[in-house]
Amino acid sequence: MAERPVLEAVVFDAGGTLVRLDFEWMSEALRALGHEVEAAALRRAEVAARRAFEDSLDGTVEADPRAPRLGAQGDIRAYFAAILGTAGVPPALVEPALQRFYERQAGPGLWARQAEGARGCLDALARLGLRLACVSNSDGRAEEHLAACDVRRGLEFVLDSGLEGVEKPDPAIFQRALDRLGVPAARALYVGDLRVVDGGGARGAGLHFVLLDPHGDYAAPGEPAIDSIARLPGWVAAHFTSGAGPARSRP
Repeated sequence: MAERPVLEAVVFDAGGTLVRLDFEWMSEALRALGHEVEAAALRRAEVAARRAFEDSLDGTVEADPRAPRLGAQGDIRAYFAAILGTAGVPPALVEPALQRFYERQAGPGLWARQAEGARGCLDALARLGLRLACVSNSDGRAEEHLAACDVRRGLEFVLDSGLEGVEKPDPAIFQRALDRLGVPAARALYVGDLRVVDGGGARGAGLHFVLLDPHGDYAAPGEPAIDSIARLPGWVAAHFTSGAGPARSRP
C-alpha cells in the first residue's frame, strides 16, 4: 500500500465552500417578481452556473457592466443567468432578477449563509492539528462575510484577491498563502468549488486539491471530490497523515 502524503495545512475557498449563496433570499426575490421557484431548485441549478462561469474565462463573453466584480476574470452575469435559466425562470424575468441579485451582492452580499457543515469541519480539522487559512476571489469583503457566517474563527488569515491584487487561478496567490503559513505546497490541500479557478490554480501552485461536487456530476473523471464540506475531515483522515506543526498566528 502506498504511503499516505503528509498534510500540514488546509486552505479553503470562501464563496461556495465555507459560505454559500443565499438561495432562500433568491427564492423570495423571484417570488416578489411573480415567479415561484424553491430554494432547492436554485441550489441544484448552481452547478450549471459553475460551468457557465468557467466557460466565460476565455474572455469571449461580454461582461455586464452592471454586475458587481468578484475579480478581473469571469463573467458573473453568466453565472447567475445560468442559475435562473436552469431553474426554469421565464426569460422575461431574467433581467429584473439579475438586477436584484446585483444590488444584493453590492450590499450585504449573496454568499451570505454558512455552508452546511462548515463550522464543524473547521473545528474537526483543527483537532487533527492542521493549519487553516482561506484564499478567495472577492471584492475585499471576504473576511467580513466569513466572520458574519461564523467561519472566520480558526482561520489564521484570509487572502482576498480584491486586496491582494492577484486572483485565482494565478498560482501566485496560492504561493502567498503558502509563504505566510511557512508550509511547502506538497503538504497543503486546497478545497474549492470551481474546477478551473480553484483546482487549476491550486494544482498549478503544487497543492493537493479536492473539489466540492454536491451532486457528483461536475468533477472530471478521477478528480478528487466530496459532496459536502462536512465530509472533508473524514476524507482528509483517509487520504493523508497529519504532520502539522504549531500555528504561527491565531485570529
